[in-house]
Amino acid sequence: MSEHQPILETPRLRLRPLTEDDGHQLFAAFRDTETMRFMDTPPHRTADETVAHLARMLSPQSCWWALVPRDTQQVIGFVGYLGNVGVPGMGYFLHRAYWHKGYMTEAVTAALDYGFDSASGLALERVELWINDGNLASQRVAERLGFARQGQFRMRYPHEATAHDKVVYGMYRYHWQARPTRAPVQPKACYGLQPILAVADVQETAAYYCHQLGFTLDFLYGTPATHGAISWRDWTTDGATIQLSRQSTATTARKETALFLFVGPAIDTLYATYQARGITIVRELATEPWGMREFTIEDCNGYLLRIGTAQ
Repeated sequence: MSEHQPILETPRLRLRPLTEDDGHQLFAAFRDTETMRFMDTPPHRTADETVAHLARMLSPQSCWWALVPRDTQQVIGFVGYLGNVGVPGMGYFLHRAYWHKGYMTEAVTAALDYGFDSASGLALERVELWINDGNLASQRVAERLGFARQGQFRMRYPHEATAHDKVVYGMYRYHWQARPTRAPVQPKACYGLQPILAVADVQETAAYYCHQLGFTLDFLYGTPATHGAISWRDWTTDGATIQLSRQSTATTARKETALFLFVGPAIDTLYATYQARGITIVRELATEPWGMREFTIEDCNGYLLRIGTAQ
C-alpha cells in the first residue's frame, strides 16, 4: 500500500514496519493457545512457522507495523492493512500478556490516523474488520474506536472442524476525522439485492414459503394479492428477502432460475424437516469440495432454491 511506510508513535508504543524476522520474537505469542484462539491458523510449533506466516502477510499491497513498547525492544504484536481486498481490511494481534492494558487501542488509533490521512497517509475511504463472533474483547476494541457493526457471515478456517460466524465492522474516513463531534450520516450506496419471482398466485406462494419453508410474511398488496414479500432473518436488515409478483401468463424457464440461500449451521435438521414435509428435493444434502454443505429444492412454482452453509 505504501512505498515509504513510516514509523508511528503513540504514548507507550513505537510502531515500525513489520518484517519476517519479527517472527522469532512473535513466536511466543503464536505458540500460545489462548492468544491463537481466534486466528486463522492453529498455534505454531516452531519459530520458522511464524516467520513463514509473516512472509505471507507481507504482500506488496499490505501495510503492517510491529508493536514495540517504548521501554523495550520486544515485539508484542502487530497492526495494519491486509491489501489485495475489495474493501480495505485491517487486522491486529497482541500477545496475551499485554491484553486489557489499552495497547491495542493506541496502536489501532495510530494506524487509522495514517490510513485515513489523504495528504501523507494511505487516503483510505473506509476500513473493514472481520472479527470472530466469540472474540468479545476484539469487538470491544472496535466499538470503542467508533467502528459500526455492518453485518456477519459464516466461514471456516482450514484447521477448524466446523464453521464460525464473522462479525463485520466498518468505518468511513469522515466518521474518523469528525471525532469527537458527531459526523453527518452518509446514506448507504446499496442495501441489498432482492430477487423478484414471477408467480401465478402471490398469496398461495407466500403461504407455501411461510408454512413449508420457514419464511415470514413481510406484506401482501392487493385483493387478490398482486405483489408481496417474504423473508427469513433474525433481524430486520439481515437474512434473505424474496419479492413475489403476479404474472398469470408468465412462461419463465424456472428451472434455469436458481436462488442460493445461505443458512446457519443446522442444515441437516432443516433438510430432515423439508423431507418430512414432502418438499420436492432436487439434489440431496451433500458436502461439496469447496467447503459448503448444500441441497437443492424445487418450490411450488418450479423455482430452484439451493440451500447451503459453510462447513
